[in-house]
Amino acid sequence: MRPARLDLTIRSAMRAPSPRETPAQASPPSPPPQRRFSFVRRLLSPLLSPVANYARRYLQASVEHELRETRNHLHAVSADLHALSAHLGDLEHRLDLLLSQNARLGAALGQLDARVERDGVALARLPGLFGPRFDELEIKARPLIHYDSESTAIRMRDGYILAPTALPTFVTMLANATSRGLEPGTGDALRRLVQPGMVVADVGANIGLLTLLMAWAAGPSGKVIAFEPEATPRANLEKMKHLNGLSWVEVRDQAVGEKPGRLTFHVSDIIGHSSLYALPEAEEARTVEVEVVRLDDVAPAKRMDVVKIDVEGAELDVLAGMKGLIAKNPDLAIVAEFGPEHLKRVGQTPAQWFKAFADAGFEAYLIDEATSAAEPTNAKAAAKLVSANIAFVRAGGDAERRLLSR
Repeated sequence: MRPARLDLTIRSAMRAPSPRETPAQASPPSPPPQRRFSFVRRLLSPLLSPVANYARRYLQASVEHELRETRNHLHAVSADLHALSAHLGDLEHRLDLLLSQNARLGAALGQLDARVERDGVALARLPGLFGPRFDELEIKARPLIHYDSESTAIRMRDGYILAPTALPTFVTMLANATSRGLEPGTGDALRRLVQPGMVVADVGANIGLLTLLMAWAAGPSGKVIAFEPEATPRANLEKMKHLNGLSWVEVRDQAVGEKPGRLTFHVSDIIGHSSLYALPEAEEARTVEVEVVRLDDVAPAKRMDVVKIDVEGAELDVLAGMKGLIAKNPDLAIVAEFGPEHLKRVGQTPAQWFKAFADAGFEAYLIDEATSAAEPTNAKAAAKLVSANIAFVRAGGDAERRLLSR
């Protein structure tokens, strides 16, 4: 509504006569309420319509402003979400790359660990591989020692051995052998069998190559009885005992057999080949009379843990003279030299020889001199050999366990 029109309406209303101006005139009748309301509406409509319109526009503008602000905010949020989605996609891609790299790194580390483990095992074995070789070099680099006018001292793994200087071939054999001696496998088997504190018999000890190592295996708390009836090797055995300080070794000037007494002993020019049985003519140099004892009669307190026998064919005589020890010592171990030619000379067969040990309750194991292994054997298999050392133990006993442990 324009202002001029509003002014005209107001003035028209002001010119209407009031009851005071026309007192003489009668008052017209009052219009009905509906007409009064219509009049008021017509009167106020021009005035209120602009106000209402203004209010509507004000309120609408406020709402539209809020809507625009909200829309703009939503657009911003949408843009942020889009950017975040793109960033997450990039992160996911990078994570995939990292996982892939991690998998490759894990595989590489696994291979490295395996290699380190292999190398570690190999490095850990180096002292075991090179240590004995350095020890061997150090031992064998030592010169031979002229101990006295009759004996030459030769350094071995367990100490010094004394050999007759008058037998240069034998001295040379010992000097050229490894520090483990002439029977390295048998020596290792005896080291496994003999434990500290044990009682051991070395029957046919010769110069004491195996006596020496068994003495150190048994230790000062044990006892080793070494039997050697031949004078020359026994003299060197005595020197070996004193040179190495083996006070627990007892050297006996006796042979061992089935019955006590005195018998003829056949001496060979080849050291270690002498025997209670006659030798081939080419080997026998002379005979001497020696005392023979039974192991049953000389074992201290009837105890015996290990017996080594090297008697050139008289093994079964020794076995027959130790029946009491076999019965009283259930874990007894015997290491005996087996030689088919020796058995043939004394009138025995390999089958008879093995049967005698089997009848005494023993299982037979062939000792490999090269590897020190002990494998089950029998008369048929052993008969093909020229010479070998056989270990006899009872099945399931601790001696068998020790023999086979390496």
